[in-house]
Amino acid sequence: MEHLSADDHGLIAPVSLPRDGTAPGKLSGPDEYDAFFRIHYDDVSDAAWAQQALAVTRKVADDLRDSSLGEAERADLLDGMNLLLQHALALTAGR
Repeated sequence: MEHLSADDHGLIAPVSLPRDGTAPGKLSGPDEYDAFFRIHYDDVSDAAWAQQALAVTRKVADDLRDSSLGEAERADLLDGMNLLLQHALALTAGR
């Protein structure tokens, strides 16, 4: 396992991309990325965003029980979910 710096928050190592943020060879762009990850850009309140984050993490946690992920991968996913939910809590608490 490669060493991660303290700034990585225990996440996977970063992926290198050209400065414009696209995959080399211009195979994709922002529209393809957004479509793949089903990203929609709307004006959303902090409370509505936090509700969406809670709903998604609840579904992921439910699916995690039957996943084929290893223990370390599950722990990494749960750590990421914890960071997301901490942010959602901070938003709704007005911090």
